[in-house]
Amino acid sequence: MNTTKVIFDCPLPPWVVGAGALVVLAAAVAFLRRDAAHLGALVRRGILALSVVAGVMLAGIALGPKIIRTWPDPQKPACVLLVDGSRSMLLTDQYSKPPLEIENRKSKIENATSLTREKLAQLLLDPGPEGWLAKVREGFDLSAWRFAGTLDALSLAPDAAPFEANPEGYVTALGEALEQAGRGSGGVPPRAIVLLSDGAWNTGRDPSEIARVLGRMGIPVYAVGIGNPSPPRDASVVAFRAPKTALLGDEVLLAAEVATTGMGAARLNVQLLSGAEVIAEKPVVTLPSGQPVTVSFSFVPDAPGLRAFTVRVPKQEGEQDTANNEAKASIEVSERKIRVLLADAEPRWEFRFLRNVFERDPAVQLTVCLLRPGLGAIKGEGYVEALPAQKQQLEGYDLMILGDLAREHLPEEFQKELVESVKARGTALVVIAGRRQNCRGLVGAPLADILPVAIEGSPGDGRGEPFNVELTQDGASHLVTRLAPDAEENDGLWSRLPKVSWSASVSGLRRGATALLVHPYRLAGPSKLPLLAVQRVGAGKVMFLGIEETWRWRREVGDKYHYRFWAQTVRWMVKRQFAEGDPRARLSLDRTECDAGEPVEIEAYCLAPDGFPLENARVWAKVDLESSSSSSQRVALAAAPGGWGIYRAVFKPEKPGKYTLRPIVATYGDEPLASAASLTVTRADLEKKFLAQNVNSLNSIALASRGRYLRVDECGRLPSLLAASMERPPRTAEYSPCRHWAYYSFLAILLGAAWLIRKRSGLA
Repeated sequence: MNTTKVIFDCPLPPWVVGAGALVVLAAAVAFLRRDAAHLGALVRRGILALSVVAGVMLAGIALGPKIIRTWPDPQKPACVLLVDGSRSMLLTDQYSKPPLEIENRKSKIENATSLTREKLAQLLLDPGPEGWLAKVREGFDLSAWRFAGTLDALSLAPDAAPFEANPEGYVTALGEALEQAGRGSGGVPPRAIVLLSDGAWNTGRDPSEIARVLGRMGIPVYAVGIGNPSPPRDASVVAFRAPKTALLGDEVLLAAEVATTGMGAARLNVQLLSGAEVIAEKPVVTLPSGQPVTVSFSFVPDAPGLRAFTVRVPKQEGEQDTANNEAKASIEVSERKIRVLLADAEPRWEFRFLRNVFERDPAVQLTVCLLRPGLGAIKGEGYVEALPAQKQQLEGYDLMILGDLAREHLPEEFQKELVESVKARGTALVVIAGRRQNCRGLVGAPLADILPVAIEGSPGDGRGEPFNVELTQDGASHLVTRLAPDAEENDGLWSRLPKVSWSASVSGLRRGATALLVHPYRLAGPSKLPLLAVQRVGAGKVMFLGIEETWRWRREVGDKYHYRFWAQTVRWMVKRQFAEGDPRARLSLDRTECDAGEPVEIEAYCLAPDGFPLENARVWAKVDLESSSSSSQRVALAAAPGGWGIYRAVFKPEKPGKYTLRPIVATYGDEPLASAASLTVTRADLEKKFLAQNVNSLNSIALASRGRYLRVDECGRLPSLLAASMERPPRTAEYSPCRHWAYYSFLAILLGAAWLIRKRSGLA
């Protein structure tokens, strides 16, 4: 509305100033009439007119009148519309009744109770003249953006294409979207932000913190929740991960992600099926937010061929749709026998139970050498009468397990060939100590140089009070000592295993070795006495076991833990963790498949030109992505604690695809060596993990910014809420005529003319 008003800028009330001016002016006129009575009429009237006008103008200066004009601001305030365009908008929500009136001139909605969030956003963005969007645009300069990981301009023109979610929007950076919207365009921040989203954010800064900053800037956020905040009761298997191939007898790890909606924190029984048979079942408690929880299974295939597995969640009470209650995966199991030679002097308990384990293991081809001093070696099928001393004979075994053998039972030629086979061919060696402490006879022998422990020093009898073996930090994450998938459960199992009563006396670990189990209170130098130690030697691995009573772990549970320990030991010892290629540097990964952004540990085992472990070297891994034409990436590896030629680094692949990694060792030049490792990276669809609208997130954003959270059926209130929360300040203009230079100039001219006339008339 245009208005004009006059105010007076004077210290006294205007009527007082006006009355005083009139009195002064009347007195001045009276005196002038008396003094100019003898002059002619024309001169007298001129003097009086000039004096009256000058007096009035002087009164105007005293009153100080101002003319104030007010009119509406033609410039509309800025408002930003943010629309969630991530892949979570492709989810379909079920409603008991339509979430809003279906009046959309662009598309016909046949089932208004089953809508994708994308379709619901299209309905909300209908540019029809009666919609809330058109009313907001009447009072605001509206700019629209679609966001997922970044912001994209969104057209709201009547002829624009309908809104579509970004098929590449695998993440939602809601905090960054709010921050960029708060900056405005051209340096002018908006007066308000309207957010259409399901509230699911999974990357970047916390949007509530950004909203709090916007609130301090006077920019409220009006959050409109898209999606059903109370979805129907549903249990689903979101993902099922399994390796494509496995070896017969190897432990296969399977992982499933299970989620529920509309059920709160529900307790489910997750079943693993092989064919139609349930082979494992685990309880799990799901999260009320609808985010998946992971359930892990382990399975050891006992027959080769293609195995089909299914993870299933039984139908829950009140659940209507069971199509997503299971997921399938297939694993190709190939047969490969692990050739093991088990040698000992006497049939002690450890030997007997260990032989039974290997004879029942479908992946093991066992050969036994039982020498029996004074009685002679056992003969027969599956037995050999002497340890192999020739290179050709040793090549027939993948793993050698030497028990409590005396020095005379280990010919010098056998030891030398075995050491060479471990270093060059990768033969694995396990030495199990015994109460006779025959291993102490190896001092100075070739085998002593490759053992992970130093056996020099006083022998000691190793007897004492029964004790529980203690799991080390390295042992907590090692395959050999993993008796349960969960770390806490695994640690508890080791502390509850039956006690043992004897341990071998050694001087401590050798450089580069790792202790997995130690004595709880006996010491070897400054550290606890190692009971189970491993190390890599050349291309192979060597293990030392300083106890001979693992068979006691069968008490009350049978083969469960005893078999698992030895089965995992055999497989870890012979598993080819290094890619084929240049033996000077072999590369391995802790996994061959992962999601983008997940850490992968790279390990390089480097040998010097003389065949010994290469230490204090500069080592990198060259990383190439097959689908990318960009230059290769280099990852620097650092020497692992303990050294012995092992270098490690953590690599986080950011893009999906197939990666090839090759080692680069400065000792051998700047070109990558022939060894290689492959890594397949998939893009994790985090958006599909948020099945329900996150009302708490949207409400916290609105409250922190001093805005408001609205349901989709409340969008009609947005125009009035926006108008009420921000008054458009009118434009005003002030004019003071009595303060203008022309006014003073004219007054000076009047006074000068009056004085001049009076002077010429003889009155001054």
